[in-house]
Amino acid sequence: MSNKNSAKTLLLLLAVLLFLALFAFYYFVQLPSSNKIKAQANEIAIVEKQVQLLTQKISEKKEETGPSLKDIQAALPLWDNTEQLTLDLNQIKTDTKVTFNSISYAVGDKSPQTQQADANNKNPYPNIREVRVTTSISGAFDEVMNAITQLQALPRLIRVDTVNFGNLPKDLNRKLTVNLTFTAYFDPSYKSKVDKVETPF
Repeated sequence: MSNKNSAKTLLLLLAVLLFLALFAFYYFVQLPSSNKIKAQANEIAIVEKQVQLLTQKISEKKEETGPSLKDIQAALPLWDNTEQLTLDLNQIKTDTKVTFNSISYAVGDKSPQTQQADANNKNPYPNIREVRVTTSISGAFDEVMNAITQLQALPRLIRVDTVNFGNLPKDLNRKLTVNLTFTAYFDPSYKSKVDKVETPF
């Protein structure tokens, strides 16, 4: 009988020791490993967020760099560049099927703001010059409107000053002649910053 009790006690003791060993393994090996995995996962998530923020900042910086000197020259050439204006008007003529009956250019020596500014107002753009263009366009109403829209969409900085349709016919598909004046701008002052001067040819 005592042998049976001793065997039971031994088995119970072995079961307790096995339980303690398994508990120690879980507490000292398994649990720290799972905690490390969780900590590493959190670190990876933080790093991924930082990468996303850095990528966003880089893209924002690229957008903030502004236009290139080539784009600036297209919008605000270094000289009057009436050659490019003529090419652009010819392209508009081809695209919209209008006819430019006459084109005249008047290049201003001084900034228009300088001419208009009084002694108390300082001109913020003293180097800007202008080219006044006077022309007449012949075509159907929609064709003329498309031509003016394309003119305003050109890369060059342009302001449409006057559009005189005269007496519009009842049939807008009929050919009509429209008097148009617009102003294109240029600025020779930043030439020293340009490595390559963009030419129309």
